[in-house]
Amino acid sequence: MLRPLAAAITLTLLPALGGCMQVCYVAQAAYGQDDFAWRARPIDEVVADDATPEGRRQLLAMIADVKRYGETQGIAPTNSYRHFVDLPRDNAVYVVSAAHPLRFESLTWWFPIVGSVPYLGYFNPWEAKLYGERLAEEGWDVDLRGASAYSTLGWFDDPILSTMIRPYDGMVGGLVNVVIHESVHATHYVGGQTYFNESLANYVADELTGPYLTERLALDRYQQMAYRMGKLRGDQRAKRLHETYLKLEALYASDLSDEEKLKQKAAITAALQVELGFSRPINNATLAQARQYHGGSTIFARLHDHCEGDWHRFFAAVKTIEKRDFAEDQQVEIDGALEPLLTRPCPAG
Repeated sequence: MLRPLAAAITLTLLPALGGCMQVCYVAQAAYGQDDFAWRARPIDEVVADDATPEGRRQLLAMIADVKRYGETQGIAPTNSYRHFVDLPRDNAVYVVSAAHPLRFESLTWWFPIVGSVPYLGYFNPWEAKLYGERLAEEGWDVDLRGASAYSTLGWFDDPILSTMIRPYDGMVGGLVNVVIHESVHATHYVGGQTYFNESLANYVADELTGPYLTERLALDRYQQMAYRMGKLRGDQRAKRLHETYLKLEALYASDLSDEEKLKQKAAITAALQVELGFSRPINNATLAQARQYHGGSTIFARLHDHCEGDWHRFFAAVKTIEKRDFAEDQQVEIDGALEPLLTRPCPAG
């Protein structure tokens, strides 16, 4: 089913997008989806295959139950994650984002259906690198990172990818978190509001993963601790990125010359890169991307409490949020869009 859908969406998008860059980008996206379709195997078939390593078999056998668990909590049922794709690379896609070097003003691209987006995902790392270099030559701060998973928002039957089940401490919890996170995108998505969409998916996945590991999997103490420690490290990294974001935001608003601002920025971001052990440089694009994923946990936690901890009611409330509730595209401060929900009764789930 993936292949004709990919072709249909490509043909729909091409007339709507002007310029070579847009046409080439959508074409590579369709080719990437097509490649995944050719490689896809039903998960049941992979699990039953004697050649499948035992660790992979156990992880894949768990996926259907993770989906069922999410659905009991209000996540929309989809046809995703019924197939497995073994990729010959370390990342599913390569994400390019860009921002103004002296402002947290992200470059955005517009596409039908999803609206504006502050990043582009490439299936080919060299295409991502070349486009990133082109943006850097134009003067943008550019961030290029690999991503192990992505969501097509229910337009395709997303598969489980081998990049999602790489061995590491806490990988069971990590896989559960990714499946829930991406499934939230298919449950509710507001076009042109990445901060809202990613913060919502991040909050829900973080809140549901722990209970799933203890209630459904009954993982041993070591596995649970490995996931919690990994989550703690991620939270600490996100905190330091956000602190740096605020520090640079104040620097950019100061009366210093642009030359001095760039000098101080370079020192601050270089020190943070060493501190966090980042393999790539940290810049405004990096920091803006980090904020998109970790900016709204507090307001979503308040809404969850307002709905008396009932996830069905929580999602019923969240689904009332539409584009008109935001003052602008890619709104960074999302509390204003959600605050009104706290002033009226939480809807029935």
